[in-house]
Amino acid sequence: MTQPIGITGPRASAIGAVGAAGSTPGSLAGQAMTVLSNRVAGTVTRELGLVQGGRSPLRAGDAYDTEGVARDLAAALNASPADAGRLSRALNDFTSEVAALVAASPTSDVLDRLSDLGYALLDPDGRPGMSDSDKVVATIDSAIFQLREDPTRVDR
Repeated sequence: MTQPIGITGPRASAIGAVGAAGSTPGSLAGQAMTVLSNRVAGTVTRELGLVQGGRSPLRAGDAYDTEGVARDLAAALNASPADAGRLSRALNDFTSEVAALVAASPTSDVLDRLSDLGYALLDPDGRPGMSDSDKVVATIDSAIFQLREDPTRVDR
């Protein structure tokens, strides 16, 4: 049985489990995705009226401040301008995927899927020539792929 989600108590800490704290590229990507997942889930559930509290108006253009998170991530990685653009596009894709997932099925199962990402994120192997930005983009792409998988599929 699924239940409507609320962004308080155990669910808030569960969604915060995406990515471990640290300074490796994978953990930095996880931290960025945690921030964005929390913002998306909180905003969408408030807008759908599933949690108590007043609605806050969405900002035009970048409602979840994805660009700010991307800037912070690029700064932490000392990314070049081209890599910063790649990071921004990857985080925008991730945010769009999370928003679509939460809006389509605002249930506790969705938050569980988001929090489970922290345990299943790809940790790139660091092939020769792979920059930290490459590793972060690979981690984000892995998370997007996992979110797109059908959780009800049993032939895995």
